[in-house]
Amino acid sequence: MEHRLVGPGPYRATKLWNETVELFRTRMPLRKHRCRFKSYERCFTAAEAVDWLHELLRRSQNFGPEVTRKQTVQLLKKFLKNHVIEDIKGKWGQEDFEDNRHLYSLQKILGLDSLEEVLDVKLINSKFIIHNVYSVSKQGVVILDDKSKELPHWVLSAMKCLANWPNCSDLKQPMYLGFEKDVFKTIADYYSHLKEPLLTFHLFDAFVSVLGLLQKEKMAVEAFQICCLLLPPENRRKLQLLMRMMARICLNKEMPPLCDGFGTRTLMVQTFSHCILCSKDEVDLDELLAARLVTFLMDNSQEILKVPLALQTSIEERVAHLRRVQIKYPGADMDITLSAPSFCRQISPEEFEYQRTYGSQEPLAALLEEVITDTKLSSKEKKKKLKQFQKSYPEVYQERFPTPESEALLFSEKPKPKPQLFTWTLKNPFQPFQRTRSFRM
Repeated sequence: MEHRLVGPGPYRATKLWNETVELFRTRMPLRKHRCRFKSYERCFTAAEAVDWLHELLRRSQNFGPEVTRKQTVQLLKKFLKNHVIEDIKGKWGQEDFEDNRHLYSLQKILGLDSLEEVLDVKLINSKFIIHNVYSVSKQGVVILDDKSKELPHWVLSAMKCLANWPNCSDLKQPMYLGFEKDVFKTIADYYSHLKEPLLTFHLFDAFVSVLGLLQKEKMAVEAFQICCLLLPPENRRKLQLLMRMMARICLNKEMPPLCDGFGTRTLMVQTFSHCILCSKDEVDLDELLAARLVTFLMDNSQEILKVPLALQTSIEERVAHLRRVQIKYPGADMDITLSAPSFCRQISPEEFEYQRTYGSQEPLAALLEEVITDTKLSSKEKKKKLKQFQKSYPEVYQERFPTPESEALLFSEKPKPKPQLFTWTLKNPFQPFQRTRSFRM
């Protein structure tokens, strides 16, 4: 139950937050509690959360024993505000976390502890997400780069005809009695022969999991928004155009009945549910699940099929920040600006270990070498800096100076010149003393 040491550097606060949240999510003890004659599974009291997290922070190298219980409560308040934890009764935004016996549980994404339970994360394509967020028209519909994946022109014309009924500007041939039914059948035939449902087979479990959130409409809409961003752009575009057509037909009072014995809304759901959502195995339950999902999509299509503003703002702020940050290398004539961030990819344990070991040591080794070769530093200053470096990064220092002798070579003392003996040259050589007689007058 220990934090990994997070060293100094950019985004240290974010790293500490992510590390603490991850430890809390995976290791906070959960058990059964009773409250007002009702039992709740996999939850904890506020006091239990404070006890456990306080002990975690005090043992952490990143925080230390000085962390107070009051500070721990403040951190748990942020957990509640950011939906790391939630009130056991599902209240949103009204409660305040206090050190008491109130019950809380871990907030789940799509009603799950992890997306890996319903989704093979290896199948998520980051390029799809970027395209679905930024390559869109003014109406919010995805624009495809590969036009071969576009809807056939005749299908698109038929959809526009019904969406704008009775103003069918795309059709040059005259209309006849029952014309709208034939147009609708043409569209239905095309979508029914798709090789894969629009929401794809591998995202089936994720979308079905969202159905469990329909009682919390706002949360369900947000979950559907995220899931729909994972779709291939051509699927998302076809879904957007189909849902727009279905919604307009249902609201159009001038549209004649498209099928005898069925209301327009019921007809839309029954006709297109299977081409929107179904599993690869096609179990009997799929039809009911698909009908429920399509009904919700029709009622909330404008919200669900637009890019979440909070997500887009977050991405743009992040990219803008990275573009503002500049690194200037010694001796370089120009600044090198950081490029936009790339999305994460899964790597093997061996590759991770290599990156962890060498990814950070190489720049540190270069920094050490720069200190060693800096001719502007005096020996005293250089020794001081090297001592600080050795204390902070002992492994890198040991790699450069494996023995005391190798370190001593850097500061090998030059032999001091022997002091010269000073000699004086007398103008008149020393003469022996001669007695002379003195004659007094």
